[in-house]
Order: sequence, then C-alpha cells, then structure tokens
Amino acid sequence: MVLGSWLGASSQVVESARSASAAEPARASESVPRVPGLSDLFSGFNAGVSYFGVHNSAIGWYSVATPAVSYAFSPHYSADASASIYFHRLVENLNPGAPPNDRLVLDAVDASDTFLSFHATYLPGSLQDTITASLTLPTGNASEGLGTGRVTFDFANHVERDFKRVGFLLDLGAGDSSALSNNIVSKDYNSLGALAHFQAGSTFWWRDNYLQMLAYEQLPIGSQKVYVSYSPGDTNPHPVVVGSASSEDNGLTTIAGIPITSRLTALSYYNRSLRHHSDTVSFGLTWVLRGTQKGKWLSMIDRALREAERDQQ
Repeated sequence: MVLGSWLGASSQVVESARSASAAEPARASESVPRVPGLSDLFSGFNAGVSYFGVHNSAIGWYSVATPAVSYAFSPHYSADASASIYFHRLVENLNPGAPPNDRLVLDAVDASDTFLSFHATYLPGSLQDTITASLTLPTGNASEGLGTGRVTFDFANHVERDFKRVGFLLDLGAGDSSALSNNIVSKDYNSLGALAHFQAGSTFWWRDNYLQMLAYEQLPIGSQKVYVSYSPGDTNPHPVVVGSASSEDNGLTTIAGIPITSRLTALSYYNRSLRHHSDTVSFGLTWVLRGTQKGKWLSMIDRALREAERDQQ
C-alpha cells in the first residue's frame, strides 16, 4: 500500500529519487489481493506467501496458506499466479445417514483452484487505473466449495485516487465465478455462472500502516451453480445449489495492514456478508521475496514525483 503523506515530500527528496524511480509505476492498492505486497515496483520476478488463521461464523476456525509468484514485464504490465491450501477445515458431511449432530467432518488438507491474472496499470492524470484479466484453473475440490471443476474468467477495472493520507477506490468487474470477486476474503462457497461485481471504499494511512474499508455487491446474471462447503439448516446435504440468485452477495470488508519489516506484513480483515448473514475474520502474515524498505516506499516517491511534475506545468 502507498502512503499519501509522501505526496507532500520536499523537492530535495523528489530530486534525489528522480533518477531511481522516475520510470517506476505507482503501487496498486490490491495488485495481488491474495498475497498483499507481492506485486511491487520491482521489475522482473517476485514471489511471496501468506498464512492466515480464519474464523467463519458457520464452520469455525481453519488455516489458509497462499503461495504466489509474479512477474513485471514493464512499468505498466505484470502477471501473477497463486493457489491456496486449506488446513483443518470443517466441511459438510455428505453421508445422508449421518446423524443431525454430525453434519460437519474435518478435512485435514485441501487445495483451491489456481488463479492466473494479468494486470495493466495506467496513470491518467491524478488517477491510477488498473485493468485485470483473470482465470481460474480447476485444481480445487468442488464438493467442498473450493472450485467449480471448470475454467472460469473475470475482467475487472480498479480506479484509485489519493489525497494525502486518504485514498478512494472503485472496482467494477464481470465474469463467471465468485472466486474472482473480492478474493482477499476466504470464502466457503464457489459459484459458476455469469455475474457482475462492484466494490467501493476508502483507504487511510498513518506512518507505514493502512486501514481499508470497502462495500461490495456481487450480482448474478441468470442461472447459477453454487458449490458450498456447508449449508446451515439444510436437512438434505448436497454440495451444489442451483438458482438464479443463489450466488448473490453483498456486504462490508475492513482490512488492516501493519508492515513489520521490509518483507513481512501483518494483515487482518473482517468481512460481514449482509446477504448470507455470516461473518469472517482473519489474522495472518504475508512474506515477499523482494520487499520495499519500511518507511521508504518507492511508490510514495513516485507519487511525489508525479505531484511535483504537475506543479511545474
């Protein structure tokens, strides 16, 4: 995440950083949401991993590890790949003869679908605009809500505008899977079918820390197949729900990040699904192979350069 306080950097700092960072792009707020901080200002290869403890109001606690790799082809274009591994997660017992008090069984370890994304970032004036095309490969277990058994896609546009310590963002997208919408949040379902998604919010920075608050809407278009890990209150367990509005979701997400070192960041989020009446909270760490020095984010210098260039025009 960038820090808006660098927009007011002195001309001496701007001049000393010009040769090192003039060609670098600004950091996108959520370039790779599944491993925040992975997509950075460095050219070439980068890699990272996140590990989170997650609590869902329906199935309780479990752990998620997400390794990822990225490659920046130029200051404007980059690509990344990631996949999550779930540990000690409760899923629905599909045995129809199971007693009512034995509806959940422990799944020791399982994998999600693999995510592939291509990003194009532009800086039209004072805005930062990132266009993302994404695919999922069917490596996840559909019967446990971790996949759909199909290749899915999504196209999204992320627009951000910063005002010193406050930033505003808007995401618009469409695709055929809920897995690619608001994917920093660990979900216990996956959908197959056309849908549109929208997200708007604000980011607040203090020192190297940030707090982001988002409101989101996931709107299905036509018939949907939803692959669930658990359906509370369902007396006939099954992993697939079919319906025209079965994948609709909306709610609020709050994300907090605290950089510990240049490569290690503590991250937490709380998600309230208003549609599903469920809560998800998570605490974890992300580690990246190539990180920015704490307190000296290159992206902040880059934004200071842009601000200075506009002042001179």
